Amino acid sequence: MSDALGFLFQMIVLTPVKEICVDHRRLLQIQRDYLLPILNDQYQLNHYADDIIQAQAKLLKGVDPSLMYQLGQTIEKMIEMLSNANKHLKIKKFNALQRWLGLDIEYDASQIEYYKKLDLLLAKANQLSQRLRFEIQKSKNNIEKIHQYREDMAHAIAAAEGFLQEYPKFVKNIHPLDNFSDRLSKKVMSLMTLQANNDIAITQMQLSQQIALTLLDRFKEAQQVLIPAWQFHVKQSQQTSSGIDLEKLDDTRLNLISSLKNSLDKTR
Repeated sequence: MSDALGFLFQMIVLTPVKEICVDHRRLLQIQRDYLLPILNDQYQLNHYADDIIQAQAKLLKGVDPSLMYQLGQTIEKMIEMLSNANKHLKIKKFNALQRWLGLDIEYDASQIEYYKKLDLLLAKANQLSQRLRFEIQKSKNNIEKIHQYREDMAHAIAAAEGFLQEYPKFVKNIHPLDNFSDRLSKKVMSLMTLQANNDIAITQMQLSQQIALTLLDRFKEAQQVLIPAWQFHVKQSQQTSSGIDLEKLDDTRLNLISSLKNSLDKTR
């Protein structure tokens, strides 16, 4: 389940194409409208079920891996910055000479620059997460559409297999060298092999969705809970400078780093 995306994610176990229920009236229609004419123009057998093949091919596009890579790289940069936070944000006391030299102003400017860089990384990660969210939904929609084409393929295969058994009964004087039966048998095997390969691709699409969802969930947790908590403790510690507040600050920082690292580990 993914709260970040607002829908339940569940791996769909695909029914083998040979086990999909078929409508016998539809089989007869395919045999009458597509297979029977092929007897008189056997070259067209090469194009049998082409429309189904092409329709599935257009939909076999999973989540763009480059987006996951970019988001992962951005999170790694955030982890690096957070790991070095103490270097940039620790409380420093400046003596009169240092203040006269402007070292306190310089240090304050470096802190502002640190926050700007972190905010830019966070904004970039948020933008990438939105694009990744769209990609996951698009991939999910594609899989839902493919199910209809899997049913179409099941009917195309079953109709061809039935036609193999029936057509000799109503075709007179079949030439001894006529290899239509052999060609149609090979076409059926080719369609079954193609659908098996497509089914593997569909499973891979679902796995990429699951990995992307895990990455998004972890990032959302950091974005909505852990980063605000860390920012709150940063402000609090700068105002009070107490040991307890500094300890809380470091704890929230380490929790944030741990969560971001976990999000990357889940995608590898």
